[in-house]
Order: sequence, then C-alpha cells, then structure tokens
Amino acid sequence: MSDSDDRLRSAWSRQPDQSPDVDRPHVEAGVRRRQREIAKRDRIAYLSAAIIITSYAASLWFLPDLRLLSSVSLLIGAWVTWQRYRRSGARLSKAPADLPCLDFQRALLERELDFARSLPKWILVPLAIGQFAIVATLATNPRFTRSQFFPEGLFLFVGTAGVALVIIWRRWQREALELQREIDGLGAMRGH
Repeated sequence: MSDSDDRLRSAWSRQPDQSPDVDRPHVEAGVRRRQREIAKRDRIAYLSAAIIITSYAASLWFLPDLRLLSSVSLLIGAWVTWQRYRRSGARLSKAPADLPCLDFQRALLERELDFARSLPKWILVPLAIGQFAIVATLATNPRFTRSQFFPEGLFLFVGTAGVALVIIWRRWQREALELQREIDGLGAMRGH
C-alpha cells in the first residue's frame, strides 16, 4: 500500500458518517476495487502502447516504403497514450486527503465517466485516421497491390477494422451507462 493510500484511509477513518445509511467500509472497498481496475487497464494499455510505438518506430527506420504510414501511426500511438494518461482516473489519486470517502468515490466515477464519454473524440477518430492511412498504403504500395489476394485482403481488413472500431465504441458506451448507474447509486446512498 502506498503513502497516499495510507493517508486517504487515515483521513476517511476520522470522518463522521455523512448519513446513517452510508456503509463506509463498503464504499471504501468500492473505491479500492475501482482503483485496481483502473490501474490494471492502464498498465495493459501502456504495455500495448510501448509495443506498438516501438514497432512503428522500427518500421519507420527499416521499411522506407512504409514511412508515411509509420509516421502517422507513431503520432497516433503517442497521442492516444498521452490522452489515456491525462484522462485516466488514476490521476485522481492526488485529490486532497480530507475529501470524504463518498465524495472521493463520486469524483473517481465522474472522471471515469468523462473518460468513457469522451473516448470517441480522443481515440476512435485517431484510430479511424490510422485505418485510413493503412488502407491508403495498402492500395498504393506495390508491395501489397501485386498480391493475387489484394482485393480480398483489403476488403477483409476494412471490414475487420470497421467492426473493431464499432465494438470499441459500444463497449465504452456500456461502460458509461454502468458508471452513471453507480454515480446515481451514490447519490441515493447520500439521500440526494
């Protein structure tokens, strides 16, 4: 456990209950669970970003005919990683220790809700641009157009990429609905 976790736990234990219906250990467990989920999600994303960015950096160097695609993909990878870092609920851990546990959980959930709702702007649009760059490269580079399976491969790629983007969008829409339900539940717990 980190010093900030100890600081929050200590501050929360000294606070009076805000409502007789508030089960502070249950709320605190919810905060810890959500923080673990965020940390796991972010670690996976950062590991993926490290692999992807390194791969595109290598292709930028070793595959000169794919430099335009590699450059665009490298920029998109850096952009998406920065946006994830900036918007993640993990950044909320720097909140003041005197924030009541229920308010801290609400702030954490609201930050995650903003993360889920803003996803189409900061990840799906750049990923769609990246997919367009891939399609343009596939359609114009002789390395790919000479293949006898080029038309089928291009169609398969476009279809698969489109389906993947829709699945990502729908998943985060569901996540936003779930987060909103949790926030509403906290409001009911406080009597608002």
